[in-house]
Amino acid sequence: MATMHVRTRLPLYAVMVLFELILLGYVWLLGLRPAGKSLRDIIGGKWIDWGDFWLDVGIAGLFWMAVAGMLFAMQVALGRNEAAVKALQLLAPRTYAEMIFWVILSVTAGFVEELIFRGYLQRQFFAWTGRIGLAVVLQAAVFGAAHLYQGWKGAATITVYGALFGILAAWRKSLRPGIMQHAAQDTVAGLVGSFALRHHYF
Repeated sequence: MATMHVRTRLPLYAVMVLFELILLGYVWLLGLRPAGKSLRDIIGGKWIDWGDFWLDVGIAGLFWMAVAGMLFAMQVALGRNEAAVKALQLLAPRTYAEMIFWVILSVTAGFVEELIFRGYLQRQFFAWTGRIGLAVVLQAAVFGAAHLYQGWKGAATITVYGALFGILAAWRKSLRPGIMQHAAQDTVAGLVGSFALRHHYF
């Protein structure tokens, strides 16, 4: 399949980063601040020493393996997702400058999306329903719906993906491992996708 030709993706990445930051500002200004909550309250957890940091790194690594297994199982069950391939063709970085900005975008998205979906929304749904399982499902459904541009297969996969992150956040009572894994996976996915497109694997 031929790749989509875009002269530079830097403006697109800049808009995406700006959009993420606007979402973060919206949640902070209209959601957290009126309730007397800070970003630290939503993130949860605390690193007292390096041992705490490395524990979260280890958990993020193990969680990554679980996510990889889920993604493989979903691909086998649903088959090739052409919409996701087209999205990859559009978004994957090509130049070194784009790769640098892709990492910035990935880290921003990992932080903001975990804070909004697994932090703020999951807590809100739990406050409304009183059931953490239902809160996990609801935030995952919203997360999946936000990725409908990847087609229904992509949205279904992202919904399960979001549910796993919700379970991790509820278990750890912290967004830190999820933020690490989310940012790292987005970074690697874009860079590996770039390599695959350059060598015509798609």
